[in-house]
Amino acid sequence: MACGSATMKKLRQCAGCGLLLALLVSFARPCHSLYHPTPPVVAYHHGAVLDGAVPVSVLYYGTFSPHQKAIVADFLLSLSPRGSRQNRFGVPGPAPPPSVAQWWETVDRYVRKAGREPPRVLLASQVSDEACSLGKYLSRAQVEHLAARLGVAPGGVAVVLTAADVAVEGFCSSACGAHGASAPGAAGHVWVGNAAVQCPGRCAWPFHTAEGFAYGPGQRRGRDETLRAPNGDFSVDGMVINLAELLAGAVTNPYGHGYFQGDPSAPVEVAAACPGVYGRGAYPGYPGAVRLDTATGAGYNVVGRNGRKYLVPALVDPDNYSCIIMA
Repeated sequence: MACGSATMKKLRQCAGCGLLLALLVSFARPCHSLYHPTPPVVAYHHGAVLDGAVPVSVLYYGTFSPHQKAIVADFLLSLSPRGSRQNRFGVPGPAPPPSVAQWWETVDRYVRKAGREPPRVLLASQVSDEACSLGKYLSRAQVEHLAARLGVAPGGVAVVLTAADVAVEGFCSSACGAHGASAPGAAGHVWVGNAAVQCPGRCAWPFHTAEGFAYGPGQRRGRDETLRAPNGDFSVDGMVINLAELLAGAVTNPYGHGYFQGDPSAPVEVAAACPGVYGRGAYPGYPGAVRLDTATGAGYNVVGRNGRKYLVPALVDPDNYSCIIMA
């Protein structure tokens, strides 16, 4: 499956003035990879990370149902719940599922290792642009313009979610989403596209059959290793996977000099280093052994606000660089 890598861009000097106007950093979230390399050492490059209160504002561009918006909002509200950081969202029983907050604690550890206060994600606002004021084909620059409309202060993140009938430059062909910042110290932005009709096999796996899957020795052709979506909407449940990965990157590598491995113009960040891994025993084309909802059979690995279930990607352990699997 041809998946694009991340890019870093610099605004060129303005003509006739010779001054560098701004630095634009943009890291893409490639389409889901079915290749599971050994996780690399995710090194700290002594740059800024987001810490303390991290306000997040969301713009829904195009049509999203109230149910779809609730899936996203409950996920964001589950990252840093008030009070105890222990799991308060699991179902009753001796071994409740891990919480979304417990998954996010790995991001906290990265920020602590940088000598900063752990990030507390706050859902600051949610707005909608159902009329698609900039049209239904957006350049990356227009996405960044939409993010700027949210007016998020430095240290926060503006999230732009585009609907299924909105095409974005590079969507599907090179990325499922991206994060970046217009300048060092500015508010970050995250964009994630809805892949329901454009590329579900690339950007909504494992809730949709993967595109271009190559069957290896011993695997039955036609075997379906996909999972049922835990919230009954494979496209938005897939968006949450991409949003989770990009938010982790936006906090730990907001301006290109934080935590990553490899070329800074195509960094491997804390979630991208464990592609396609959601449960134990994952291999190409198989997301791993995850929990199954007893009522619906849907796959998930963490539980959030209101008991809502989610599937989140494995993150690289900041100490031993293994993939941390929520089980």
